[in-house]
Amino acid sequence: MLGAIIGDVAGSYLEVLEVNEIKNGHRSYDERIKILDRNNPLFTDDCSCTDDSILTMAIYDAIVNGNCEYEKYLREYGLREVNEGIDLYGRSRFGSGFIKWLEGNFQGESYGNGAAMRIGPVGYLFGTIDEVKEQVRLATVPSHNHIDAIKGAEAVAVTIFLLRTGHSKEDVYEYIKRNYYELNYDLEDLQRNNVFSSKSSVSVPQALYVFFQSNDFEDSIRKALSIGGDSDTIACIVGSISEAYYGIDEKLKEEVKPYIKDYMMPLLKEKYYSSFEKEKK
Repeated sequence: MLGAIIGDVAGSYLEVLEVNEIKNGHRSYDERIKILDRNNPLFTDDCSCTDDSILTMAIYDAIVNGNCEYEKYLREYGLREVNEGIDLYGRSRFGSGFIKWLEGNFQGESYGNGAAMRIGPVGYLFGTIDEVKEQVRLATVPSHNHIDAIKGAEAVAVTIFLLRTGHSKEDVYEYIKRNYYELNYDLEDLQRNNVFSSKSSVSVPQALYVFFQSNDFEDSIRKALSIGGDSDTIACIVGSISEAYYGIDEKLKEEVKPYIKDYMMPLLKEKYYSSFEKEKK
């Protein structure tokens, strides 16, 4: 779960920059690839914990404490954040469609990447691939009952499950290509030409491709950020997957800690932190 949060926080402000450049197409290649230099920090004062992290924790909490009542926990976490007002960047904390779902009483039919960004805990906490697929469906359909959203969330959770249960990166890559996405990308082409999209059918396969091109956890996050687009969500998905394969460096665990919301820390404490005292950001 912390891998997803690291990706989200690292990509939070870069996503703002990407959105600001939509009218011009996208951020420049030279600006995007600066993040590949490890001398440039992943986390700055402009970073924050956004909806990707919040809803990932909602899914995790629903599994470990809530008998998998996903809709209940998604609504509780979402409405708590909505009541906080605008985010650090002066925006709503969620997309307009998700806000309508939170405040309404209907099944959402979004085809966005919001289901895939939050699904990581399902890949970690269930014991068979069939259980993972069924729990993906249950966790996704309340707000994202669309074939593209379900497919994207399932691809992410299944990738995590296969990696954490000992399958090789190469075998998982072939499995995803056979069953979900072709992954016919070129990294430099994405860095030069990728444009913002929150569609699951666009950003999920990009995230999967980036993971398969990575060499270690931090490299995966930096490469995810270097392709632009929906930066925080792509990096969140990559981080959730990369944690299963690489683990997370202690340095990054400590660096992200100041950005994590107080109510999340008790859930993360046992797995990641011996103490949840933290520097306030």
